[in-house]
Amino acid sequence: MDKIGVYPHQFPFSAHYFCNLMDEIMSKVRSFLAEQLKIRSEVGLLRHLQTVDHLIDFCSNDYLGLARNTELKQLISKDFELWFEKNQGQIPFNGATGSRLISGHNSLTETFESACAQMHQAEAALLFGSGFEANLGLLSSITQEDDIIFCDQLLHASIIDGIRLGKAKKVIFQHNDWEKLALELAKYPKQRKWVVVESIYSMDGDKAPFDELVRLQQTFDFELIVDEAHAGGLYGQHGAGFVQELGLSSKVFARVITFGKAWGNSGAVVLGSQILKEYLVNFARSFIYSTAPSPMHVSSLLSTLKFIQEQDELREKLQQKIAFFQKHARHSNWKKSQSTIQTFIVPGNTEVRRLAIFAQKNGFGVKPIVSPTVPNGEERIRITLSALSEEKDILRIIQLLESNL
Repeated sequence: MDKIGVYPHQFPFSAHYFCNLMDEIMSKVRSFLAEQLKIRSEVGLLRHLQTVDHLIDFCSNDYLGLARNTELKQLISKDFELWFEKNQGQIPFNGATGSRLISGHNSLTETFESACAQMHQAEAALLFGSGFEANLGLLSSITQEDDIIFCDQLLHASIIDGIRLGKAKKVIFQHNDWEKLALELAKYPKQRKWVVVESIYSMDGDKAPFDELVRLQQTFDFELIVDEAHAGGLYGQHGAGFVQELGLSSKVFARVITFGKAWGNSGAVVLGSQILKEYLVNFARSFIYSTAPSPMHVSSLLSTLKFIQEQDELREKLQQKIAFFQKHARHSNWKKSQSTIQTFIVPGNTEVRRLAIFAQKNGFGVKPIVSPTVPNGEERIRITLSALSEEKDILRIIQLLESNL
């Protein structure tokens, strides 16, 4: 039978009808989206993209100033040109062309992963496109249905999302409260247990209680996972991280080192055993199904790896800026830490936004941290210090915030 004659009986509605129907559906979708944005705006949670490059930087994660370091820029360019000449077109250079398991794997990435593992005194390293991808891939794949995973209350969203995608039962304990953690661990004597912490927490800038965690590990036999996003490049031998500084590498199942902070770049690695690396290559979906970092990107990471290990002077300069800040920040609303992250508590989303906007109008790049990202009443202006921060600017931002509550 002629197909043209069949269609009217199978689809008795006109094209005009279907167009109107689709318009109605899309109108409802747009109305839903607009309503959700309105609700978020009414409670003071609507986010906006904003350029801050014209402001004095107190909000970025560029802790050592490497993102704008001209010496590193020249090294990155030189190293890539040398690799390009040696490569002679054998490996694509502008893009990876595919995932690592298809066409995006190459000798340059192998060289970087090997060097990164050596720097951090780990058996193996696996490169991901971002810290979010690394945490998502690691935490969604390693746990099984009978496992219990214990999470600090202030873990980064990428860690929480990875855990949610995994199979384990999730138990949240109060921030850095190792005594409460001990009580929770004791409830599950027979199950395989995982504990996830950050070496430096992004909201308060405080450190995980590693001494207590190691003692608990001896008692309750759990695997420890540590996110080193805010410690990599800053602590340890030549910037190898806080876990390495404490000599705890053998106690930790996996570490996540990210390159978007002290490294001044982007991407991340999961550090651990060779068997863990092979497992993630086979089971971490964010690795398997993502386009690999480009050779140009990997080359820049390899240059940065060499450069950052030689920057003890910058690390010392950063510690001096932290000490200077602590000496002059005297208001009780400061929640001071020993790290680059300092917080000024301003209760209420409306109030903290008002103060942040006021600071921005006065030339400072600061951002408000609102609830529910932090608990109600603990809304804050988060200050991130850098080796490039100038003392006069530190004094000015302290005075501005303290005098305009």
